[in-house]
Amino acid sequence: MATAGGALGGSGGDDLGSLPFALYVSTLRGNRWALWRDEQVRGFIGLLLVCWAVMGTWYWATTGLPWYDALRHVAFNTTSVITTTGFALGDYSLWGNFALMFFFYLGFIGGCSGSTAGGIKIFRFQVAWILLKASLNQLIHPRAVIRQQYNRHRLDEEIVRSVPTFSFFFGATIGLIALALGLMGLDWMTALTGAASTVAGVGPGLGDTIGPAGNFAPLPDAAKWLLSFGMLIGRLEIVTVLVLFMPAFWRH
Repeated sequence: MATAGGALGGSGGDDLGSLPFALYVSTLRGNRWALWRDEQVRGFIGLLLVCWAVMGTWYWATTGLPWYDALRHVAFNTTSVITTTGFALGDYSLWGNFALMFFFYLGFIGGCSGSTAGGIKIFRFQVAWILLKASLNQLIHPRAVIRQQYNRHRLDEEIVRSVPTFSFFFGATIGLIALALGLMGLDWMTALTGAASTVAGVGPGLGDTIGPAGNFAPLPDAAKWLLSFGMLIGRLEIVTVLVLFMPAFWRH
C-alpha cells in the first residue's frame, strides 16, 4: 500500500513532473525528440534504471521475494524519493542499513532543472562531473585547452560558478537545520534526515518517527516551524532567499 511519507515536504512532482517543462512545450510544438535529445533527461532516466537494477537485485537477493515483486517495490520507492513525490510502498527503512544509506543519498539528487522536483537536480551533478574530468585532464596535460560542453553548448562561467555555490549552501543549510533540531532534543537520525528531507523536498525522512511509515506530527512545534522554513528555502533554491538578506539588494 502506498502511503504519503510525512506531513512536510514531498510536494514536488512525480516522474513526469521531474522532467523539464520547457521540453514538453517543445515536444507539443513538433520537436518529437526534444526530451530524448536532452542530456539531462537521458541522465535522469539512466539513473533511475541503474538504481532499479542495483537496489532491485539486492532486495531480491536478501529477501527471497520473486524478482518482479522486488523490482516493483524498489522501482516505486526509488522513483518516489528521486522525484521527491513523497509516497512510499511499505516501510523501506526496515530493509536494512544498505537500503537506509541508499535512500538517504537518493534524497539529495532530485529531478531535472525546470521541473517541479526538489533536490540538487540532475544537471548539477552532470556539470560537476564535467568539471572534475576537465580538472583531471588539465593535471595530466597542463598546456591543453579543454572545451567544457553540456547539452551541445559551451559551459559559461555563470553556470560553472553556480554549481559549487549552490551545493555548498545546500549542504550548509541542511547541516545548520540538523544541528538546531539536535538542540531541540531530536535524535541524530531524525534531525539529519528530517533536515535533508525538507530542504530537498523529498517528503519522508528515516527512522521510527518521520520514516516512510511515520510522519512529522510528533515533533515539537519549534521543529515543525524550522523544517517548514527549510522546505521553503529549499523549494526556492536557497541562494534566491539568501539574496534577500543582502543589504545591497534593498538599496536598489
